Order: sequence, then structure tokens, then C-alpha cells
Amino acid sequence: MLNLKIVEEEMCPIGLAGHLLIDKWIPIIIREIALFDRRGFNEILKNNREGISSASLSSRLHYMVQLDLLNVQKSDDHAQKKLYFLTEAGIAFVPILFHLASWTAEFRNPSPEFVSRTSPFHSGDDDLKRKLLERLHQIHVTKTIEPTPLWWLADNL
Repeated sequence: MLNLKIVEEEMCPIGLAGHLLIDKWIPIIIREIALFDRRGFNEILKNNREGISSASLSSRLHYMVQLDLLNVQKSDDHAQKKLYFLTEAGIAFVPILFHLASWTAEFRNPSPEFVSRTSPFHSGDDDLKRKLLERLHQIHVTKTIEPTPLWWLADNL
């Protein structure tokens, strides 16, 4: 059996990031949780545009909890429902998503609707990015606020 700690200690940071995180579904799941506040399994499964399968979603959620990108809690509303929240590591991944969005907006042809929604966050507005990360921390880590739909599109967050 391969010792992941030894593998990690021998890899360069870029290689390790690729080894751990380069997966089609991880950025999509973080997007769904962070930006669309879809914290339940079925919410993510039924609402993502890319059509993730139930089995893929289940395995990725489990893996993301192991990577400490997410933590899982039982819902107060239903005994069997689990809710997924971003950890500090998951929140720190959100700016990377916006950098990926910026790259695809420049060199590919993604949906103009989504380019316009994300472009303020991959522009040079560091104050807006800081506010976004603070709000994500309040929603997912301290759980001191409950977001409204598409809260991150508001001018003043």
C-alpha cells in the first residue's frame, strides 16, 4: 500500500495539486456549494448544469471530505439528510475557480451569462474578493449567516 504522506513529501506543489485536485467534478461541486448554496446531495445532483451522476457525486463528496475541502453535518430538518460545508481549505479554493473562469473566458468560449457573473471576481478588485471570502467563512465555517440566493452577485456583498 502506498503511503500518501511520503508521496506528498516527494512531489512538487504543482504535481501534488494535480494529483489531488485535477478532476472534472471537484471545481463544479465547490461552485455549487460556494456560489449556489446547494449543500445537500440531491440539490447538487439535480441542479448542476454538467450532469454529474449520483455515483460520481457520492465518491467525490467523500473524497473532498477526506481532503478537508468539505465537512459534512446532519441537517436539522431531516435526520437522514447530510449538508456539506466548505472548510477553510475549500474556501481558499474559490479564488482558484475564478482564475480558471478568467482563463476560459479569455481563451475559450464559455457561456457569456456566466462570464458576466464571474468577471468581477477575477478582475483586479481585491476588496470584492476579500468580502466574498469573508462571507463564505461566515456561511460555512462560523455559520453566523444564512445566504440569500445568488448573494455573491450583490454589489456590496
